[in-house]
Amino acid sequence: MFRLRAHGVSLNLPMSFPIIDRAAITSIFESSVPTRPSWSPQGRCLVYSVARPDIATNHIVSDIWLLDTEYWATERIISGISGSDPAITWAPDGTRFAYLETADEKDRMVVVGLNGSTEEIDLSDNSHGRIATHPFFRTFTWATTNDLLLYTAYNAPPAAKNDPVVDPRNDGDSLGEVERIRLWIRDLKAPRSASPISSDGYHSGTGIWLENNRAVAFVSNRSGTEEGLVSNLAQAFALWRVDLGTNSERLLADGLGPVVSPTNRSEEDQIAFITAPSIGPHADVMALETMASDGSSRRALTSTTHHAVSPESAPAPVPDDSWIVVSAEGTQSILLRVRAGTAPLKINHALPHATLPSVDSISGAIACVTQSATVPPEIEVLDANGGSFWRSQHQEISTGAVARTWSIASADNTNIQSMALTSDRKPSGIILWPHGGPHSRTTEEYRPDIEAVVSHGFDVIQPNFRGSAGYGREFLLADRLDLAGGDYQDCLNALDDWITTTGQEALPTFMTGRSYGGYLTAWAIGHTNRFSAAVAVNAVTNIESFYALTDIPGWVKWEFGGTPLTQRRLIHERSPVRYIKKATTPTLVIHSAEDRRVPIAQGLELHAALRDSDVVTSFVRYPREYHQIVEPAHRMDLVARTLDWFVTHAS
Repeated sequence: MFRLRAHGVSLNLPMSFPIIDRAAITSIFESSVPTRPSWSPQGRCLVYSVARPDIATNHIVSDIWLLDTEYWATERIISGISGSDPAITWAPDGTRFAYLETADEKDRMVVVGLNGSTEEIDLSDNSHGRIATHPFFRTFTWATTNDLLLYTAYNAPPAAKNDPVVDPRNDGDSLGEVERIRLWIRDLKAPRSASPISSDGYHSGTGIWLENNRAVAFVSNRSGTEEGLVSNLAQAFALWRVDLGTNSERLLADGLGPVVSPTNRSEEDQIAFITAPSIGPHADVMALETMASDGSSRRALTSTTHHAVSPESAPAPVPDDSWIVVSAEGTQSILLRVRAGTAPLKINHALPHATLPSVDSISGAIACVTQSATVPPEIEVLDANGGSFWRSQHQEISTGAVARTWSIASADNTNIQSMALTSDRKPSGIILWPHGGPHSRTTEEYRPDIEAVVSHGFDVIQPNFRGSAGYGREFLLADRLDLAGGDYQDCLNALDDWITTTGQEALPTFMTGRSYGGYLTAWAIGHTNRFSAAVAVNAVTNIESFYALTDIPGWVKWEFGGTPLTQRRLIHERSPVRYIKKATTPTLVIHSAEDRRVPIAQGLELHAALRDSDVVTSFVRYPREYHQIVEPAHRMDLVARTLDWFVTHAS
């Protein structure tokens, strides 16, 4: 043992705890992130973007790379695009592609020829506001005639801001109180010629061209009940169609649950889309359906009881009339080939987490992002059956982490799968790290934050507690009306099983989580003193006040079966702040300043309750951040600060 002074307190720390290596953490978070491959309509080549975070400048820039599959040669053809994951679209003839540049408060379409030429087209327009780039509604697609662009943009802001603001909308985290997102068409041959094609008064997006550019299909919620758009399927999203000759709109497809993620097989005017069985949880099991462009011949290709198709990756059409979709299967994200009248066929890919498929319309080759919990993401090209042709090499990280998944049965015989990330040396401590949601899941996706923590000598335990996605709908709904009940016990059981199995009873344990993971962390410190320290990030802490502040009040109605007026007792009983007077665990509270999903008042309530209960605590606020913490310097600081808190309070 040795002694050091941290924050003015003399501490006894195990010799095995390493000094926090900020340089090492920085290098992990500055690793490149390849994403979103896109095949040329004429085959043979594809483009993809690579994000490059920079901690010192606190910015992310992206490059665009071209892969020529005739020679399997790559070339970086564009550098320094502002932000990550820029929107990219191909010209129909395959000789050019375009990307969206949003730097300097200006929106520009940059057209890049495969011969090296570039051309900028100014997309700023007095008739609308900024281009809408959030992936859920983002549209940026060339028409087959080469002269039209379909995209999403906000309505133009009013000349004078409303003051006072009467009945303000709260439409979503990272969107904020914004003008409506609508679909627009611009004639690329005529400057400043943008025209809206979707009705005012509703958010509309995810548009696709139909019938040789005579119509557009798009997603919109016109039920009169709107909530936050981001990561929230608990809304009546439906598929609409607008005929461009008359600008007339009509409902194309709705259902018992949301209808999202449309794509089409243009030569047949066939649309594929993803549906959920009901409106309720913020995430759900999904099914793949198809129909004709006029709404006829609708049929389900998968069942929600068997395959949880992910809405995060739109279905990709294959030349043999099948579709490639991403399916959530436990901790894995697998590719399925789906065809009418036959059972879905799993595509063999070596790494367990595959997303964002794009299919070559000529050869049927599949490009996607593949990774594992210990292998960083790269672009991979698979043959039609899943054999690997090629994988990019943008990562320079040498990970020492080891991943293991295992399952245990709870007291009520519910099977709980968990994942542990460990280093190749003896650990200094164990961190329980539940995911958010609750209907998210721990996946075998590479996470820089987990990599950094494991490299500092911690085992990380991530349970897929009841309520997690990827295990069927019964399991998904198993924690409804019982938040912080069975799911919390599942987390403790997973931790206990790991400790017993590995013989690590003498090691200190810690707990952290964000959003619902933060809720479980805040709940834990009021119900046990087993943890040496805790860090709650963007945590829900008081359900009653949360209901009035969040952009998704429907989350409370669904998970608790009512509002604070109708379910006051249950909501009060399951609010973590009620139990903080029993807490003794040193707890760091971290919150995003602009979080509308879980507003910062939730973190302040927890911090105040801890302080008033004489619990060691501190509060950190990240300016400019919404529910997701995305700025590179903040992401790095969050991990370094968490490690410092755990090491400081490990004794």
